[in-house]
Amino acid sequence: MKSSVTFEGMDCINDLMLPQYAAAHKKSLAEIPWASNTKYGKYTVYFGIVVIFIAFVKHLWYLYRDYRYKNSKYRHQQNYGGSFVSVLLSYGRFVGYKQIPPVISWYTSLPPSVGKSLFLFVSALYLFCYSLVPHFWYRGCYGFGSPPLAIRSGIMATALTPFIYVLLGKANMITVLTGISHEKLNTFHQFVGVACLVLSLIHTIAFMYQPYKEGGSLFLALQFTSFSFYSGIAPLVLLIWLCVASKAFIRKKLYEIFLHMHWMVAIAYFATLWVHIDNTLDMQDYMYGALAFWGTQVLYRIFVKTCFKPNKMFMRGRPAKLTRLNENTFEVVIENLTGYSNWQPGQHVFLRFVGTHFLDNHPFSIASMNGQMKFIIVAKKGLTGVLHKQLDDYVTKEKTVYIDGPYGGVARDPLSFDRIILLGTGSGVTATLPFLLHVANAVELKKVVVTTSISFIWVIRSTDDISWVKNELTHCKQILGDMLDLSIYVAEQDLEKHLDSDLTKVISTLNIEYYKPSIVRLVKDLTPTLLTRNMIVSSGSDSMRRDVSSVVSNMQPLIFNNDYHQTGIDEIFLHTEAFCW
Repeated sequence: MKSSVTFEGMDCINDLMLPQYAAAHKKSLAEIPWASNTKYGKYTVYFGIVVIFIAFVKHLWYLYRDYRYKNSKYRHQQNYGGSFVSVLLSYGRFVGYKQIPPVISWYTSLPPSVGKSLFLFVSALYLFCYSLVPHFWYRGCYGFGSPPLAIRSGIMATALTPFIYVLLGKANMITVLTGISHEKLNTFHQFVGVACLVLSLIHTIAFMYQPYKEGGSLFLALQFTSFSFYSGIAPLVLLIWLCVASKAFIRKKLYEIFLHMHWMVAIAYFATLWVHIDNTLDMQDYMYGALAFWGTQVLYRIFVKTCFKPNKMFMRGRPAKLTRLNENTFEVVIENLTGYSNWQPGQHVFLRFVGTHFLDNHPFSIASMNGQMKFIIVAKKGLTGVLHKQLDDYVTKEKTVYIDGPYGGVARDPLSFDRIILLGTGSGVTATLPFLLHVANAVELKKVVVTTSISFIWVIRSTDDISWVKNELTHCKQILGDMLDLSIYVAEQDLEKHLDSDLTKVISTLNIEYYKPSIVRLVKDLTPTLLTRNMIVSSGSDSMRRDVSSVVSNMQPLIFNNDYHQTGIDEIFLHTEAFCW
């Protein structure tokens, strides 16, 4: 076989035995030693560690700041509306809360937040510059050794593996360190997976390109007789499947199938990648790290978050009462909460119902704060649709349920904000109501509460929907009084129906308007009511999340331009939840 590539007058395939070939081989390895490529894996890990450390410091700062402000001894010593950190954070939120056009997000799979997208762009630039900028990519001849581009990109892809498996856990170390809940970390889990795939493709193409260029398809086919070549096919194919099947339009259409296939394929990918690495260049250390993090997270979740928690309910389900609320909505109430007496506003749990899609484990926001877990569920396809159909012959039905959680929520202390604005649509009230209940409970128990003003805004289809949470709303209004402004907007014009219902008994405590408002206008109209520290919580559709995020982004100049506006505002913090993630 004659090579189409020569180096310093030597045929790269037929002149392997020449002394000058051996000398050129030695010189090439001296320029870029085989073992020197391991540093690229370390650079990859260092980048991830630095990012996590910055997020950890930010989390600690928030915890300290909330505590300090909440403590009356220090509250009035703060520098409001112009401190360096406040201005810096407001600039970050001004950019971070902005939204990219939905069509761009759909086709590129970029997160809707400009801040997240910019971070992913910078991370990708770092990874791919470290992979592609160093030269040379290929050695003079394939026989001089593996292409440096192929080696370093493969090592970098392997070094990303621990981050992939850490980020996939509902209970994970990054959440503990940064306060960022698992569903919000999912964006980064997907990004790291795609980055690993791109680096793996660079690794594969570089290994195939040079032998093909030197000896054509026959010489390339000869390489696949080597274990190091053919063992890489399986993990690459599995990684492609994991990345492609994780796209939003596939997950939403085939969620149950995706969920179960994803973890099985993830295990297969891990196993085949371990085989492919074959202890080369100490890359198995990254696999040990991934296995340690993954295993620890799984064990923690099993023994702390699920029915395997060592208490009286060990391996036992709990009775749940299912009650129909209207033609497509029902309520689930769990009263036996042994081991689940403490959860935070905005958190969710995964419920597994015995006898109904038992393998499915679906997330639901907790709409209550103590005494019982209450869930308001709109029936759709899959599990929720089946549960709702089972209520056709019953007003109330009991089922046995297993709880996994709680997870999520917000790492900030709501009681340390002067002003809280809660925005929800439909069943999104399950994510906003707990914040209201949390403040009301704290006031009732005479705990330290900084909050002096709360706006609770809820947009619903029908007046009947008020019955979902009318007891909670009236209870909070009785406790908080003028501190709470309740505004309910009913999209349907059913005033007569409302007046004929028993809801007229609570009409004096609820401000009900009969039209569908503009969420953007509602938030903008609240701008003059902002106080020193403000928390805005939004729960609803993706379009609502985009609208609210954009408006709150445009509020940030009130802080970093405080010299001009003279508002005295120190913080406008936004926490959003979407109906599906």
